[in-house]
Amino acid sequence: MVAHERHYTGPTLRRVAEDRLGRILTAALLVSLTAGCTQRTLLPVSESPRSPTSLPAVTATRGVATEQVPTAVPIDKCTEAAGSLQAGVYRGIAVAQDIPFNLYLPPCYDAQARHYPTLYLLHGYPYDEAHWESLGAIKIADDGIGAGEWPPFIMVMPLQPEPLFRGSDGGPGSYETELLEGLVPFIEKNFRSDPSARALAGISRGGVWALEVAFRNPQEFDSVAALSPALAVNSARPPYDPFVIVADSDRYPRRILLLAGDEDWAAVETKRLSQALNGAGVEHMFKISVGDHSDETWAAVMGEVLGFLALGAGP
Repeated sequence: MVAHERHYTGPTLRRVAEDRLGRILTAALLVSLTAGCTQRTLLPVSESPRSPTSLPAVTATRGVATEQVPTAVPIDKCTEAAGSLQAGVYRGIAVAQDIPFNLYLPPCYDAQARHYPTLYLLHGYPYDEAHWESLGAIKIADDGIGAGEWPPFIMVMPLQPEPLFRGSDGGPGSYETELLEGLVPFIEKNFRSDPSARALAGISRGGVWALEVAFRNPQEFDSVAALSPALAVNSARPPYDPFVIVADSDRYPRRILLLAGDEDWAAVETKRLSQALNGAGVEHMFKISVGDHSDETWAAVMGEVLGFLALGAGP
């Protein structure tokens, strides 16, 4: 169970990220020795290379790994059973550092000349870019797309770097800047991401960011989902406080999902935000599921959340 956000005593976010890099390096060595593996490692594309412990790279010109001309394979003729999970970095805008991200590309991505709806998924504290993967998002996406229940989509799972993640609350120079001016343009330049079909979701602290960014920028994200948003410990200035935004705004994302567990310390404020949206006449979905503020709760609703986002991204 994740500790209350006022009193974290676990590993720092950076240590978590370093541990993740170690696991990726080990996995990459195993992949290189195993024939027939369907996963690929993304060339870390960055204006500035990472340290010697960087993710495995292939020799290529910037963008070559993602800008190959695909053949025209109809969606219903795709025979790949699974998409690919890749790892890379981009150069930060609000912070002068390379920021890692994980990326899911749907089955037959390389063979289809099309642009895809894109889900931007923000982790909670003290997790990193592997959080959504650990909750089963990759397999659930493969299953939903493979069964024809959802259209193919891209998932972008970035590290939210400190001090922006917990030390900023919105506006210029915050993680809002990093997401909108750093990550999103990078993804849309290097991958076939449809700019008109974006969705945003976050867990706990990441859930607060998802609400703040999407409520302030509804033209950028058609759908937003917040899982156990840490509103109870959010101390944002008024322009960046989701409650104040709701009171003052007249434009919102078209689809909004709020979710918390029945034993979740985030449930009370999540319900209060739902009531504020009701008072403003904003249509949305609010759900209390079984569980507390933990991975088990979020993993149990992962299919519902991804389905909500995938079916709602774009027109």
